[in-house]
Amino acid sequence: MLVPTPFRSLLALGALALASALMLPAGALSAQAPDAAAHKQWMNDASDAQEDYRFAVTDKDQKAAIEALGKLEGFMAKTEDYWTAKKAVDGVTLAKEARALAGQAGTAAKAGNTAAAGQAFDKMGAACNACHDLHLEKR
Repeated sequence: MLVPTPFRSLLALGALALASALMLPAGALSAQAPDAAAHKQWMNDASDAQEDYRFAVTDKDQKAAIEALGKLEGFMAKTEDYWTAKKAVDGVTLAKEARALAGQAGTAAKAGNTAAAGQAFDKMGAACNACHDLHLEKR
């Protein structure tokens, strides 16, 4: 089929856009912000990961402590995305803080510095509590 010259560039741009879209991860075009049920599940999972960390410290299990802190950092990243989608600046700020502190605790745990890991973990817990004290779950 012959396409008139002025429309060739439009077709080329459309083909390029389609090719780019096809390279995106599955679901990226229709991705929606997580819902409250997903957020609640992350919070439950984060609570479990906090307990896992505490048990790991008691058991002096560095590998388990690092794993639990990594999970916490991931849950806080998801929580940051959740509050960003809801345009809740206070939630975003506290989730960022908690994520950074979970990362600091993980770095300290990897280095074998259990005191620094514990301090960062405690500060992370305070950031989590501050978020819950704002009753953000009701938004």
